[in-house]
Amino acid sequence: MTKVLERSEPSLAIRHCAELGLSARALAACLAVNPKTIQRWAEGSAQPNETALRSLEKLQIIHQLASRLLKKSALQAWFLTPNATLGGERPADRLSRGELDQVKSVLGMLEWGIYS
Repeated sequence: MTKVLERSEPSLAIRHCAELGLSARALAACLAVNPKTIQRWAEGSAQPNETALRSLEKLQIIHQLASRLLKKSALQAWFLTPNATLGGERPADRLSRGELDQVKSVLGMLEWGIYS
């Protein structure tokens, strides 16, 4: 996997997660950190560890893929709307549980024109 996020850029990933409808609290749950930790990363007063950085990179990839596939005005709505392919769950809920690969897979299906 190509590195898409520099160690000094967690604030960019946090902003992109907000664009997807993922609150700081949900992002903290996704990364298994305290919401205050997310705030410190956004402010630049702390840096994510390697595990969190890898997850932030995956979130960046999800954001990039979704941004290519969806209009900016529809981006957040897609993540906050129940999705049949995800068992009727919202993609944002899956992300908040750390199920990044499932959401990425659904976006990949959408990219290839596979609708279920």
